[in-house]
Amino acid sequence: MTTIQAVFSNAIFEAAQHQASDIYIMPKQDGYQVFCYTADGIVPLDVLTASVGAALIRHIKFEAQMDISEMRRPQLGRWTYQAGDRPLHLRVSSVGDFLNRESVVVRLIVAATDRQIRWVETTPVAELTATLARRQGLVLIAGQMGAGKTTTLHYLAGQVLQNQMILTIEDPVEIVQSEYLQLQVNRDAEMDYATLLRLALRHHPDVMIIGEIRDAETAHIVVEAALSGHLILSTVHAMSIAGIWYRLRAFGIPAAILRQVLIGLGYQTMVHDTHGPMADLQVAQGDELVTLLQEVRDEEAAVAVENAS
Repeated sequence: MTTIQAVFSNAIFEAAQHQASDIYIMPKQDGYQVFCYTADGIVPLDVLTASVGAALIRHIKFEAQMDISEMRRPQLGRWTYQAGDRPLHLRVSSVGDFLNRESVVVRLIVAATDRQIRWVETTPVAELTATLARRQGLVLIAGQMGAGKTTTLHYLAGQVLQNQMILTIEDPVEIVQSEYLQLQVNRDAEMDYATLLRLALRHHPDVMIIGEIRDAETAHIVVEAALSGHLILSTVHAMSIAGIWYRLRAFGIPAAILRQVLIGLGYQTMVHDTHGPMADLQVAQGDELVTLLQEVRDEEAAVAVENAS
């Protein structure tokens, strides 16, 4: 194994030990810093000279079938890396800064059996799991980046949705599920969330896991799919459970429609104990969800009256 290959192999090993989602190779004043992003935050992995860092980036780009001569424009690539006796799927992103120094981010896409999660309390997880037994409607989880939202969605689906046609749409695919039909957003091929959602509905899946609702078009298609009898699990950017409602309302979804389709909401954060990170999941479902939706609806009405006066 060459020195550059060894540097990358060590970075992969260390990142896997920390259950990291991404490896970063970033330029600094006199070289490169290698670190990974985990539920605990940033973990330094290595410090490289400018020549070794540049060689490492060229190696990664070559293996990911990217143009190693292009150092300024953003590029995306994929690499199936052989980690011991099993393959590890990598998604590579590169871009150059104003000084023509490249940076690379390597996303680690792991198998479902390799992604583990612990919860502070299991009761909220059980409540949300029971909600999925309804087999139709919309379940949304919000939380900060790295809070384990996607892992939770896959866990929930795996608990109660055996013998179901499950289809996922993600950007990128973060957890490999051999039993699911997994689609990945590819904007260069004009395959965004909205396009793939329309395609997915033609497959008549029982359940859809949507990586993230990012825009109004995607939100409207997801809601329409839930109204038509599909069970949909997804994530959305919001700062609280109530914030999920306001986010969807900002996307133009009518309040009456949301009250019909929403069957479970969650907000997840990461906390830590002596054994490492734990997911703290707060949920609203059943009567609690009905009460929450009425409260936010009343608050909206009060604001509308105040603005009109």
